[in-house]
Amino acid sequence: MSAATDVLIVGSGPAGAMAAAALVARGLSVHLIHMGYDDATFRDRIPDQPFEQIRASDPQQAYYFLGPQGEGVPTGQVRIGSQLTPPRQFVTRNAETYLPTSGASFEPMQSLASGGLGAAWGAAAYTYSDDELQRMGVEAPEFARYYQEVADQIGVSGSLDDATGRDCAGQLQRIQPALPLDSNAQALLAAHDRRGSRPLRLGRIPLAILSQDLGERRANPQFDMDFWSDSRKSIYRPRYTLDDLAKQPNFQCTAGVLATGFDETADGVVLRAIRPDAGAAPVEFAARKLVLCAGALNSARLVLAARGQAGVRVPLLCNPYTYMPCLQVRRLGQPAREARHSMAQLAGMYAPEDAPNELVSLQLYSYRSLLNFKLVKELPLHPWAGLQVVRLLMNSLMIVGVHHADAPSADNWLTVRPGAAAWPLELNYQPTAELLAQRSRREIEVLRELLVLGCVGGARLRPGHASSIHYAGTVPHLPAGPADRHGLDDTGRLLGSRSVYVADSAGWRYLPAKGLTLTIMANARRIADHVARDLQVAA
Repeated sequence: MSAATDVLIVGSGPAGAMAAAALVARGLSVHLIHMGYDDATFRDRIPDQPFEQIRASDPQQAYYFLGPQGEGVPTGQVRIGSQLTPPRQFVTRNAETYLPTSGASFEPMQSLASGGLGAAWGAAAYTYSDDELQRMGVEAPEFARYYQEVADQIGVSGSLDDATGRDCAGQLQRIQPALPLDSNAQALLAAHDRRGSRPLRLGRIPLAILSQDLGERRANPQFDMDFWSDSRKSIYRPRYTLDDLAKQPNFQCTAGVLATGFDETADGVVLRAIRPDAGAAPVEFAARKLVLCAGALNSARLVLAARGQAGVRVPLLCNPYTYMPCLQVRRLGQPAREARHSMAQLAGMYAPEDAPNELVSLQLYSYRSLLNFKLVKELPLHPWAGLQVVRLLMNSLMIVGVHHADAPSADNWLTVRPGAAAWPLELNYQPTAELLAQRSRREIEVLRELLVLGCVGGARLRPGHASSIHYAGTVPHLPAGPADRHGLDDTGRLLGSRSVYVADSAGWRYLPAKGLTLTIMANARRIADHVARDLQVAA
């Protein structure tokens, strides 16, 4: 099979979309393949109106708030992906069937959607410091340029000069103005600023949400409907980039395809795949270069399957994550401003006294549009009583998400087992008792810092080891050495390969505590530049 296409990309998530955009802009022919599930039910039915107005008067609201089959009513304990409302549940459609996993200690969220997990991400747009990038294995002095290119393309709003600006967005030179804070966040930030210097710093979180119009996309209307709709396209979704690329003559996209492996040839790569919705019919695609952007778990699945390395254990990184409901006691019974967005309002950075460089990051949310009944079921009260309590507390309630950094450990690994199509993943994630105790101590220290600000918390909810949905490290960047090792060189090319690159977080050797998606996109553009240079040299 001849390689008529310059670059074949697997995956349409944040990495795939950004790599494709960079390569198309360079004039290369790009063919992107994915399953491409999308929202065919809800998108056009949800009105572009404020949450309170819909709750008060929309006769169709139960359809999208609860789902036509009641799928929006959660049962059991707090779970991974609890923010996936009925309009967002297409993101995980058929993932368990076509991307099988095993391992009771680690149950990841995977996606075959158009835009991947980026179709439902929380839009936190952090940058990593030079030190963090170096620990990850990303040796790129010009990396700030890629950050800025992505921020300009997708639109990032926030602050560069508040208490967390350096840690959250220090690699950016320009962003859109910060969105207004809701009443809860405004009060907490004011308390923080009055206290002065503390180990816990709070500031406005950088978000891939427009505060100003950008092209055909419009500024966020502050409707508090962001968990339900993509109102005015204000929150960046990778499908917007795919829609723009579809207008370019050198871009092609094929949906309904699941990659299963690849073979290198004299003039490039042949990708093996199936069409699951067509009886698993086999199909092949050829290109001069292959860029894997299937996510850290599935890029590793493809590499291991292609090399016949069943049973080989590779590293697995994931940010440990804990939810902490907290109350601002000074705001009990106080009214709240209706206009707001639904995503994180504030970022927090906590520097532990015993390791000030090992930052713990916080994302602070208010709670309203995810509906009261989800909280009521967590209370040890009769539902009618729980509802009254939740209504009383709502305007003073904050949900604090705590992320910890992660580094390789012999107890945290991934491997594959031979399968008929996509090889099943076996995952193991078992932090040591010492590490768990350390993280617990730091969470208690964070609670104490919040208490100083009048924000009272107690319960710590841990939805599971995979709950951050931040995965990395499975095909790590490695120093120069034998080409038969499992990893990547500094350009993102697979060791021992001429034509296969990995452009998502699979290549990272360390996972900082901050959200990873903006860095995934910036890194994809960096690796796309290396692919383009490689093609120019070959030509």
